[in-house]
Amino acid sequence: MNAPATANEDLLYSVADGIARITFNRPQARNALTFAMYERMAEICQAINADRSIKALIVTGAGDKAFASGTDISQFRAFKTAQDALDYEARIDRVLGTLEQCRVPVIAAIAGACTGGGAGIAACCDIRIGTEATRIAFRSRARSAIASRCRTSAGWSRWSAPRAPRT
Repeated sequence: MNAPATANEDLLYSVADGIARITFNRPQARNALTFAMYERMAEICQAINADRSIKALIVTGAGDKAFASGTDISQFRAFKTAQDALDYEARIDRVLGTLEQCRVPVIAAIAGACTGGGAGIAACCDIRIGTEATRIAFRSRARSAIASRCRTSAGWSRWSAPRAPRT
């Protein structure tokens, strides 16, 4: 069954032949996520859990520069208290938990940079596929939902796809 594509412009969603696809569609901002994009991704995962015709989910970013660079820093301008930061972490933990618990295999198709929250999203996927240009990096923090899923030591971590031997 094919479903029409839905969009809020920043996050595209479509289903074709049982394969659902989420595309972060902000290439001008290296596919940085807004709070609305995180919430929409969680809603989609919940809908997929209820729709037995969907067999897999592919998550990707528009363009070839970035899969996702994490949360758009402009989203933090409204933060006034420490509780705002804690609420943000709780939101991200809930959204990433919803992605992790999606009943179908979730595949991250990564081209370019995959940093911060984007690396957290990729870490929640069952399979991560990258190109030679794929670069994954994130800053782990003691109280970070993203860092806890990535299970790394403090500081920046980086991963680059191994190069295939040339023949």
